[in-house]
Amino acid sequence: MKLTHADELLLHRFLDGEMDSAQAVAFEARLAAEPRLRRRLEDETTLRAGFAAAHAGGPAPRAGFTAGVLAAARCLPSRQQMKRDEVVAEFVRTCRRVLIAAAVLFGISLAWYAGLMDSRRSATLEAVPRWEIEKEMKRLDALIESGALGAPPAERRGK
Repeated sequence: MKLTHADELLLHRFLDGEMDSAQAVAFEARLAAEPRLRRRLEDETTLRAGFAAAHAGGPAPRAGFTAGVLAAARCLPSRQQMKRDEVVAEFVRTCRRVLIAAAVLFGISLAWYAGLMDSRRSATLEAVPRWEIEKEMKRLDALIESGALGAPPAERRGK
């Protein structure tokens, strides 16, 4: 259970030494009789001791600490420099995006030019007419007989 506001005030007055001796004796009798009030006194005493220790014995900054901090702060970029850097970074991002878009468009146009994206072509595979195949076979036979192309090995010709 929490202490009442009046008990909190009495506790702080006791710790601050603001009670006369009769009030302090009466409060000490309550502390002996009420464990909850005694635990609250111990907690408050510990808390105050921590604050006192932190306040009294804090580490002192080394010599030149303030000068070092100010020198480091002077090296930081100004608002104008930061704004200029931000504009440059945005310009570089925009240029990258434009270059990527140009590369994609170049790739698409190259594929289109190569005929890979021709929608007029049939989606089915069609053979060359028979007369074209026979014409090509005769041409190849003539090249082989003239010696322009080496004759295939005997085992591949079926002999």
